[in-house]
Amino acid sequence: MGLKRIADLWRSFLGAVARQGVRAIPRIVGKFLLSTRLGNRFAMRGVSGKTVKAAEIPVYARTYDVGLPPGYPARAVEIRISVPAIPPRPHLEFAEHVVDAEGRATDLVLASAMGGFGISRDLGKSWTYVKVEGQADKRVVHVKHLGEGEYLLQVTERIPDRSGPREVDVLVVDEQGAVLAANRLAASLWHGCRSVDIVDGVLMYAEYPHEIPNATPEQRDTSRVWRSHDRGRTWHVVFEARDIRHFHFLQARPGHAGEWWLTSGDGALESRVWVTKDHGESWHDVTAAYGTPVEIGGVLYPKTLFRLTDLAWWDNDVIWGTDDFLYAIKGDVQGSRMFRSVCADTLMPAVVGRSKWQIRNMVDVGDFLVILTQGCNRADATMEEKMPGVFLMPKAVHEPQLVHLFDVDVHSQVRTGFTYSRAGRAAKDGRFFSYRGGTDAFPTGHKLLQWDIAFTR
Repeated sequence: MGLKRIADLWRSFLGAVARQGVRAIPRIVGKFLLSTRLGNRFAMRGVSGKTVKAAEIPVYARTYDVGLPPGYPARAVEIRISVPAIPPRPHLEFAEHVVDAEGRATDLVLASAMGGFGISRDLGKSWTYVKVEGQADKRVVHVKHLGEGEYLLQVTERIPDRSGPREVDVLVVDEQGAVLAANRLAASLWHGCRSVDIVDGVLMYAEYPHEIPNATPEQRDTSRVWRSHDRGRTWHVVFEARDIRHFHFLQARPGHAGEWWLTSGDGALESRVWVTKDHGESWHDVTAAYGTPVEIGGVLYPKTLFRLTDLAWWDNDVIWGTDDFLYAIKGDVQGSRMFRSVCADTLMPAVVGRSKWQIRNMVDVGDFLVILTQGCNRADATMEEKMPGVFLMPKAVHEPQLVHLFDVDVHSQVRTGFTYSRAGRAAKDGRFFSYRGGTDAFPTGHKLLQWDIAFTR
């Protein structure tokens, strides 16, 4: 290890201590040791390069049975959550449940890991670990399927140095881990699997810049949308905004050629939604007509009603949940909301439900959307309040429009974002996948949660 490498690691260590505090030193050191090349090789023992059948390893699992209101498209629902039965190393984190051009889920599921990524081609029944050449001591943060056996990766140092100018390695690799293209961009990571998409040969992702706590707008990095027309070989910026903290969501709308939706946050005037209908050449803010507060049915909402990390389209409607507790609401109780609007040049939101905590993901399961929240983010939250919520919402309008199914167990004292905005867009044969905080739902295991859902008609 050269002197420059040692100096870089020392700066990264000091930066991590400054951000997380002296009490975090054992965790920081432990994370570093496990992520060294030697530690990474030890972690991968017996797994690298081979497929391991899920049935070989026992799993954590729990089933919930819930009756549904009269008049719903189903009488009851059964949901089974589990951690896929695969060896504990390498430690996998959910990255993407791949959908086709029409938005239908496929059998292909991806997970990120140190030095590589995991692929399941059979809907989680078996997994293969792919080592990425030259990246053994690096962290693969995100993985996006490009089709034709290629994958887009965002890669960082195992402990990134956030004190310097931002940069990220953006790689295109094949299924054997060979690097087909490599770019070190003066750019930021994207937020979750809803912040990157590819359609009709156009690949775009939206940045989620890291910032120091309590940064002023002048101290922030500009948030940008990057586009590639050659499957990640070259990149250029097509949209940027300095008056927002970061982008949360960027997806192409299935069945609408050239149409993409982009959202931002976090403050009231930073919470906005843009639409492009020409693959990013021009953008229109469909929330520009609103200041704050926004009056809906006699209730005054802050403009953070447009702060979201996920949305779904149904016919000509767009449906979303707030990644905000709506503390500034006037005329009604606080709490996150579900909204629905006709897709138009100006959104006209109508309230269709309320959840206990901020909404992170929405997953298409046929006649319904499964809604996943985080836990309470208050420092003094009780263990019960820290539990994320799971809700069900019919796509067609029914009363009630949002049904609480259950809360997810939390096996830690820390607050949790649960999926951290990473979940599949749709289920395949009743199965989808999401990220999970390491002690959410079950005490330990991969940061990968399998959901199996069945309805009684």
